[in-house]
Amino acid sequence: MRQLLLAIGLTSCLGLAIAAPKGVVMDFGALDTIDALGGGEAVVAIPKQFAPEYLEKYQTETMKSSGDMFKLDMDLIAQENPDFIIISGRQGKSAAELQAIAPVINFSAANDDFLESAKFNIFAVGNAIEKRPEAEAAWNTLSTKFEKSAEKAKASAQKALVLMHNDGNFWISNNSGYATFVHDVLGVKRAETEEVEKGAQADAAYLTSKNPDIIYIIDRSAAIGQPAMDQEYFKAADMAQINAIKNDKVIYLTPKLWYLSGKGLQSLDLQTDEIMKAID
Repeated sequence: MRQLLLAIGLTSCLGLAIAAPKGVVMDFGALDTIDALGGGEAVVAIPKQFAPEYLEKYQTETMKSSGDMFKLDMDLIAQENPDFIIISGRQGKSAAELQAIAPVINFSAANDDFLESAKFNIFAVGNAIEKRPEAEAAWNTLSTKFEKSAEKAKASAQKALVLMHNDGNFWISNNSGYATFVHDVLGVKRAETEEVEKGAQADAAYLTSKNPDIIYIIDRSAAIGQPAMDQEYFKAADMAQINAIKNDKVIYLTPKLWYLSGKGLQSLDLQTDEIMKAID
């Protein structure tokens, strides 16, 4: 250790620059966190094809493409010789192979401990780009926003459902990470209080029986470049008496922000704003 410190001191005295860390970032919540912390120069490759609109500044000619969300360009990633690699759950199967190239940060957040895992990941990213103090300060600001939002939501009588659209079908997303954030972090009351089988459809009969005051919709199809949902769907006569529809509270969440990003400093902030606009 003493020799390492002496070497660092000698490097400093000689005026030699220590290279800043650089990374391949395949999770957009992690990318928006790096951007929020002022570390964008550290990013050398991303999945350019799917970048959300709020991160368009990274869609440059000089930015390399790490592949798509599932099929990674391992040759390019290795050639970039990154100091760190950040993945989402979509790249989880490649984690061991990527770990052989550089240390891997998995930016996924656990549904049962969403805030703590999101905080852990954001701090890990702060460490990777040598901006841990900035990450801690930004998280504290965001936590305060969550608390104030939850106070408002809990004081409201409104109940909500979170739905996912894909190829003309609407799934009930009551047990997902999206629902965890909306209901458990931001405190929006649930119109559905029971566990729902994965893939269960939100048809007119179901929506009428639950009668939500707010319907939040994440359009997976639109997020991945397929035909967006038909917004006439909720204008059918057999849905006319549902509170959310009567009161114009069907909220179309920004598709890429929700489906392809999330859990980052900017995305969590933007998502909070979209949810809370519907709360009276």
